[in-house]
Amino acid sequence: MESKSGLEQYLDNVCGEVKAKKMHAEIHSELSSHLEDLMIEQESLGASQAEAEVLAIAQMGDPKAVGKDLHHIHKPRTPWGLLGALLLFSAIGLLGMSSLEASFMNNPRVPSSFLPKQFSFMLIGIALMAACYFINFRRLQKLSWLLYIFSIAGIIASLKWGLYANGSRTYFLAFGGIVINLVSYSPYIVLVALAGIFSKFKADGKLGTKRNLLPELFILLGPAAAYIIAGPIPVLLLYLVCSLILYTWLSGAWLRSTLIGGFFLAAGLRYAWNNQQMRDRILGAINYNINPESSGFVYKTLNEVIASAGWSGHGFGAEFERLSYAYSDMLPAYLIYCFGWGGGLVLLGVVLWFMFKLFFSVHAVKDDYGKSVIIALSLILAMGLFYGLLVLSGKMILTYLPFPFMSYGGHVIIEYAALGLLMGIYRRKDLTPAEHESRTIRGAL
Repeated sequence: MESKSGLEQYLDNVCGEVKAKKMHAEIHSELSSHLEDLMIEQESLGASQAEAEVLAIAQMGDPKAVGKDLHHIHKPRTPWGLLGALLLFSAIGLLGMSSLEASFMNNPRVPSSFLPKQFSFMLIGIALMAACYFINFRRLQKLSWLLYIFSIAGIIASLKWGLYANGSRTYFLAFGGIVINLVSYSPYIVLVALAGIFSKFKADGKLGTKRNLLPELFILLGPAAAYIIAGPIPVLLLYLVCSLILYTWLSGAWLRSTLIGGFFLAAGLRYAWNNQQMRDRILGAINYNINPESSGFVYKTLNEVIASAGWSGHGFGAEFERLSYAYSDMLPAYLIYCFGWGGGLVLLGVVLWFMFKLFFSVHAVKDDYGKSVIIALSLILAMGLFYGLLVLSGKMILTYLPFPFMSYGGHVIIEYAALGLLMGIYRRKDLTPAEHESRTIRGAL
């Protein structure tokens, strides 16, 4: 057996300090190239090949020190900012539920069971978040078509076999008696599937080409058709906005996306204007004085509730009977009613911090598929947060889109899981080969 050269032994010693084994080949290649440059430089100064090798290795430095520096670069990264924002959201949500529980103590007609159930939802969500955090996200790309088909099949199945609740037959009874809405939760799965499918098209040079137009339109509009049949307009709008932004970012086909979005916008406006109930809701949001006792009543009341809070609010456990659904859609409004405009600014700060960290994670990940999944999940979470804040203005049309991580319901389970997957992708960003610039290696020397 031939003994290894000094250069090979040096490279093995460096890689021995780096626990991310998938990075060894890239590190080996980068360092070999750098060592060769140093040897050529020494040989040009008159050193022999053997002397140039020794001098190049000496110039590179102690292999263990170099290896430890590279291990520090290529180690799991915990997104503490996102995790911290999640903890704050959860704490604020539980505080709101606790306040509601306290307010219900004086009203025996109202069941006070929101807090324990919400806590159960959060525990299940945390378990799923941990599982998604440690999963190898690249394996999901192979399951993209399965996830896509499963999502659409779940929407159709819910219409035939789902439980009828809250005016919709889209619910299923899950473990522990928890009722889940497959249609409302499906955009998370569909968008992850689209990220995988379109990333593969892009890698094959097909995405955005005229040749691939029909397959791409079919893939994009398939879930939209299912949502139209199922009936939840908010979920349809959420899917269309997020999917078109994701598709445009991956393909660069902004004109195609604009035409699709424009078509749905025109059709939606026509439908809304021809529907008396929906037209009244739109007019009520624009100016609640048009119909202050009917379609504008809830918007008028919301404005009055926010205005009455002042900077200090009405205190913990304040009774809140003027608006329905204080535990879900109106939870941010209830928090401001209890803790004032100062509490609202705290909530706004947490939301902005969370969105900033989402934006940062998108730019930090280099893997195309991983970046696509992060964009998909970030879009749907950001849309929910953005809508929840706009509701507080009293000018946003009210519909069922729960405030992520905080408002009551099983939706927090999939939101925790989605954030777990997002954080897991960020965690692995330096553990697998990517297009690192040479300065990444040199910066460790």
